[in-house]
Parts: sequence; structure tokens; C-alpha cells
Amino acid sequence: MTGQSDSEPLESTGAATVSKSVARRLVFMVTHSNAGGAQEIWSNLAEGFQARGDQVTLAALYPSDESRLKTPEGLLWTHMTERRPHSPFELFRLLKNFVSFLARERPDAVITALPAANILAPIAVMLSGVPTKVITSHHSPSETYAPLLNLIDGLAGTLPSVSDIVAVSNTVARSHRKKPAAYRAKLRTILNALPPRIEAKLGMLASERSQKSSRGQIVIAAGRLVPQKNYPTLIRAAEHLDSNIKIKILGAGPDEVELKALAAQLGVQQKVEFVGFHPRDETLALLAEGDVFVQPSLFEGHSLALIEAAQLGLPLVVSDVPVQVEGISGADGQLCGVVVGVLDHEALARELKALLTDASHYSNYAQRAARLGSEATYDRMFTAYSRLLA
Repeated sequence: MTGQSDSEPLESTGAATVSKSVARRLVFMVTHSNAGGAQEIWSNLAEGFQARGDQVTLAALYPSDESRLKTPEGLLWTHMTERRPHSPFELFRLLKNFVSFLARERPDAVITALPAANILAPIAVMLSGVPTKVITSHHSPSETYAPLLNLIDGLAGTLPSVSDIVAVSNTVARSHRKKPAAYRAKLRTILNALPPRIEAKLGMLASERSQKSSRGQIVIAAGRLVPQKNYPTLIRAAEHLDSNIKIKILGAGPDEVELKALAAQLGVQQKVEFVGFHPRDETLALLAEGDVFVQPSLFEGHSLALIEAAQLGLPLVVSDVPVQVEGISGADGQLCGVVVGVLDHEALARELKALLTDASHYSNYAQRAARLGSEATYDRMFTAYSRLLA
């Protein structure tokens, strides 16, 4: 692959080192405004650039069908249409609205996340005739996209308006190696991180955790109730856990009824609690009440929940897929968490029990997680995006 090396993410030396003399018009665009990882990162970055004096719009192609991400004051969502398109006519109207938005606002740059936004932004810029730079980004591997979307993305990324294509991990970047050469030349890796306010909140919660006189038996998972998160494997693992070990799943989503039915079928309702969706600060407090963080996902990008758990010093247990293994690998290559087979619920149960019953084993992986969390700094991420917008 040409462009930024897979093994060398963009370096940053702190947001303060990036000079900016003129306020820019920036649009941080996602496909939909659902409460999710990509939306969280875009909201965080939008807030950061706004604080530096840029005129920032936080936008989505269409509203969320579920829980809309709550954003800071002064950064309300702007949508290109009132609902997700369900016909070619509605898609055409969305694109027309997007083109009109660009012609009216004339942004200096549009920074996109998620496949549909990545595709439509370069096309809308071309149709608008506005000299707007487009930076697209990928938050999960390309093989998780619909084949047609993946194909069109490969073409859209070669358009002249697209200056850079960001991948949030090296594994995600490598997943695009079959795209055209002109596309690959624009690829850059910028690892995710948490904004200063969240880092400070986690630091306070981690300090409170360290003062506890005893450790509990709570396994925490966090994320939408969707197939990607592979929660059936976690629920099946509960069959093999002692009755004093409790699994708490933070999040909501379309698979809730099915997952609760599985827990009932297996007779583990008393061991598995579905906590539901909570605002971010409440979610962090709930996360801090856990003792082990588990993420059995089929795929991720560079999970914010994983970073949050690491900064709290929770031992990490993840699925054995490349992007997850990279997610728990420190800068020195050391694994800072435990890896288990994707569908191996018995092995998952064994690893959870080992962490919760062996104090030295637990302490080892808690220290590794904290070290991993300390490497994910917001300044580095912010500076890397700032350089792309220079």
C-alpha cells in the first residue's frame, strides 16, 4: 500500500503545536446520528475544532432511528433529510439537499465517517462546484460493508475532492488493500482517542476504583445490541460461570428481545442483566462499577469502549479477530488483554473465571490495560486530523 505506512500511524505532538491563523468552515458528517462510536468521535473532534475558533457544523445524512447521540451545546445535529431514504427518489432528494447545503455553506472541508457519507460527500462536492476538501474515514474493516457500497466507495475515494482517507486502525487500513492505487495512496491511519473531559472523568473514576477495599465479580460489556457485538456467545458463557458472577450489558438495540429470549432459554436470566442505554457519563460510571471488561465482537474499528475500559484499569477480554488483537496491543507489541475464540463460549467463561478468581492474574492484566489506556491520547488524534486540514 502506498501512502501512510500500515505500521506507522500519524504522529502528533499535542494540539497546541498545530498552528491555525484563519477560522475555517468545517463540516463533520456521518451517515446517521445514532449514538455510536463514529458519532462520538466526530462530536468530540467537532467540539475541539470549534473551541479553537473554527466554524463547525455537525451533520448527518439522516436522523437516527434509535437513540440519537447527545451533543454539546452549540453543536446540534444538522440533517440533510428527515428520514433514511427508502427509495431512489428519496435518495435523490437527499443528494439534492446535500448539494444545496454545500452551495449555501461553502465549507472549506467536509470530514466524513461511515460508508454512505463517505460516498455521497465527494459526489455532492463535485456536483456543487464548491472547492471543498473531503476527508473520508473508515471505522470498521471494508469486508463488513455491503459489497456494492464497498465497490462504490473505492471509486468515490479516487475523486479529486478527496484529499485523504483515514482508517482508525492499521487492520482497517489493510482491509482496503484491494481498492484502486489512487485510493490506497490517500490512506492514513489515525488511532481513536477520548476527549479531555472524558479522560478526566475516567481518571477520577479510576482513582475511586483504586481506593476500593475489595473487588467484585461483575463482568461488563458495552455496545449496541446488534449482531456485530456477538452477545449470544457472552450469554452462552454465562452457563459456565458461577452464580456469584454477574454479566451486565450496557446498551440498547434491535436484538434486545432475541438476546433476552436466549438468556431465558438457557436459564441464565439471573446472571445476565441488560442495563439498557444511558448517556455517556452514566455509562462511564456503570463501566467503572465492573471488574472485567469483555468485548466478544465479530469486528470493530478501534473501539472507544475498549479505550474507556483500559483507562479505568479493567482487565480486557476480546475476540480473536485481527482488529481486536490490534486494539489490545500496546505500542511495544505486547498484548494488554486476553484473546479468546470468536464463538468459543466455554473458553470465554474460563478466562473470565480465571481473572475473577486469581488475584495476581487479575492484577497483571489490570496493569496492562491501564498502560494501554495511557497510550491513547486525545492530543495525538487531534493533531493528526489538524494536519490533514492544514
